[in-house]
Amino acid sequence: MTGLPPSSPAPRGLHVITWGCQMNVYDSARMSDVLRPLGYQPVETPASADMIILNTCHIRDRAAEKVFSELGRLRKIKEERETTGQQTIIAVAGCVAQAEGQEILARAPYVDIVLGPQTYHRLPEMVARAARAGGAVIETDFPAEQKFDFLPDAAAPQTPGNLTAFLTIQEGCDKFCSFCVVPYTRGAEVSRSVTSVLAEARRMVESGVQEISLLGQNVNAYHAPGRMETSGVWQSWPMLWPPSRA
Repeated sequence: MTGLPPSSPAPRGLHVITWGCQMNVYDSARMSDVLRPLGYQPVETPASADMIILNTCHIRDRAAEKVFSELGRLRKIKEERETTGQQTIIAVAGCVAQAEGQEILARAPYVDIVLGPQTYHRLPEMVARAARAGGAVIETDFPAEQKFDFLPDAAAPQTPGNLTAFLTIQEGCDKFCSFCVVPYTRGAEVSRSVTSVLAEARRMVESGVQEISLLGQNVNAYHAPGRMETSGVWQSWPMLWPPSRA
């Protein structure tokens, strides 16, 4: 008897709420990519989601209070679904999670996962740990490995129609300005390799994207190892698009 092919995971709903900058839009799409092998597919409303992620921004006015206000609404959804035997994982990601991780768990103990911007490549492991332990999982460290090295190749559309997309090439900042939280929430400056950036850009173009915006907390500090001269790097970009047939 031949072995049966491995079964696909049961489909589960994922709803991501994104606040803040374009980089958060990019991160939210990549979180969806990371969770897709577990069977998670985007759904339109939190009430129909098996997992809800709040991807937060710490720059906006009263950022933390807005998160707790939204968590109060999500708590009601989670409790209502529990009455029908449906489990809901609530995760808080992004810069508020990085800055206020323990406070979130203290004020909202029904939250299952708290993760910073540099650890979302570990989301499948966090989901498994939360299910096993039955308690909250918090991941707000700055890991030694770059998350970009562990993200799947397949990418979810970031915008309706998938004609435009954001692409992170640099994260973090080493300036430590007195008015800015970026070094504390995004970490030290890290630049992706030219090879990695171009490979992801090509995949975006192949999926139909026609406009790519390159992102970074400080893109002028881009300093990838083995970086070519500026003119040499960006000479490659026109080659991503096929010649016009007009």
